[in-house]
Amino acid sequence: MTSQRKNYFISKDMQTKFAGTILLLALLVTIITACNIYVLGSYFYDSSITQNEGRTLSMVMESFIREFWPRLIILVVVNIIIVFVVSVMYSHQIAGPAYKLENSIKRITEGDLTFEVSLRRNDNLKELASALNSLLEKFRITLAGAKTLTEDIAEKLKILESDDRFKQLAASSEELRNLIDQFKIENTEKDIVDEDEARQEG
Repeated sequence: MTSQRKNYFISKDMQTKFAGTILLLALLVTIITACNIYVLGSYFYDSSITQNEGRTLSMVMESFIREFWPRLIILVVVNIIIVFVVSVMYSHQIAGPAYKLENSIKRITEGDLTFEVSLRRNDNLKELASALNSLLEKFRITLAGAKTLTEDIAEKLKILESDDRFKQLAASSEELRNLIDQFKIENTEKDIVDEDEARQEG
């Protein structure tokens, strides 16, 4: 049974930035809408149509909508475009890093530990990228140490390879070394050149 999360501020910086963006967007849309309605309403109220006596409020509103509905539609479309553009711009700061982190995890599952995750200055998820980089560094150090120890054991077992009692141990040592060799912890010169070219193209 999972417990319900009670702390809603998990990542305060990112959540505060997100909330601020939403509030700014809502304020912008409200100001644009209010200004347009004020201008249209003032023009309509000052026109001769609304000065006729005996017109009820509903009749005034009907006349207003009938005369200015194209402008109201344009106003709605402009607000939708503003919301869409701001949403795309902000979501890119999350979607971009998420895509890069996903690709980084795929590289790790394929045994490549030679890289570091680098995000742009305005991107979100920097804490996750930093944690992943720390994990990669820990893996590299651990595997490098394990590789050194395995090679040392293999060299020492060669001296005892004539003894049947150590043949199984030598086989296990070789199997362990093969497992460690599945992970790539150092870049070759070709890899460095390829990464530099990819970075320049990106």
